[in-house]
Amino acid sequence: MKPMWVLTGAVLIALLAGCAVTSPVSEERYLQAIAVNEVDLTMLPDGDYTGQYTIVVPPGHYAAFRSFTVQVTVAGGSYGAISIVKPAAMAANGDFAALIGRIQAKNSLLVDGVSGATYSSRAMLKAVEAAVTR
Repeated sequence: MKPMWVLTGAVLIALLAGCAVTSPVSEERYLQAIAVNEVDLTMLPDGDYTGQYTIVVPPGHYAAFRSFTVQVTVAGGSYGAISIVKPAAMAANGDFAALIGRIQAKNSLLVDGVSGATYSSRAMLKAVEAAVTR
């Protein structure tokens, strides 16, 4: 029985040591891997589209909201109304309303996110991208 405990303890120590020496992924490198892509809306029929995206936040980082569902209206090759459906708490958030305004003004997803909400911003932008690429 004793050798089994020794082996189990050795494996546990090895696993914990492996976790301790792994370094977190840099934010810049991680975000490059989940880049937001421009979408040619002129190829999309006018209408309402729904998109959802859930971001996986790397170890050592935090996102208040990781999953977004949005409703996007496309009219005449441009972004019309963009509504955050989920999380409901973000629907009335002024910073995210400003982000939506930047998308509409530039007619592009290649806009600056919300300062201090990098991962939540990326999740919202990717949800809009998902809506108009389905």
